[in-house]
Amino acid sequence: MSERSSFANSHLAVQELLRETAAAEAGGLQLGQARVVGVEGRRVVLALENGGQGTVSARMAVGQGYAAAVGDEVLVVGGGGGWFVIGILEGAGTTTLVAPGDIEFAAPRGRIEFIARDGVFMKSGLVEIVADKLQLTARHVLERFTDLTQWVAEAVHQRFGRLRSHVDGDYDLKAGRIKELADEEVTIDGKKIYLG
Repeated sequence: MSERSSFANSHLAVQELLRETAAAEAGGLQLGQARVVGVEGRRVVLALENGGQGTVSARMAVGQGYAAAVGDEVLVVGGGGGWFVIGILEGAGTTTLVAPGDIEFAAPRGRIEFIARDGVFMKSGLVEIVADKLQLTARHVLERFTDLTQWVAEAVHQRFGRLRSHVDGDYDLKAGRIKELADEEVTIDGKKIYLG
């Protein structure tokens, strides 16, 4: 979506909200803030800001995909004919984006960032990452695989503070040349050791 079309859509949304507000005032409807105190599918139970009417049931009329949560602060319009949530002022619910086909995020002249406080989760039959340079930074890394195959065309450089390996089955190492160097003692322990 271009910047121009994004601005146009935002402008239309504002104009629509202004029209709804004017229509509400003309028809004797109330427009104000409320807090979600209950969720019933696409309907929510609201405690109006003025508190004069106790709680009311309202229909969600915001963008598709948002599931309200208890505690949300919302913008509502309504009266005797019913109540409608037309905006989310402060929400903690889940927004789900669903498309009948593929979804593509593109930033031809910029970057894309995903920022989350509690984590990022991806689930798929296949996840592919293609990059000229891949950089990972983490305090702790845990990897679990059934099988792992690595293929490196040139060299692997690794540096560790300590290294410990535990292999339940066979350990097989084959190389054109092996060179091992230790600053202190070397211990080899086994029931049988074959040299040559």
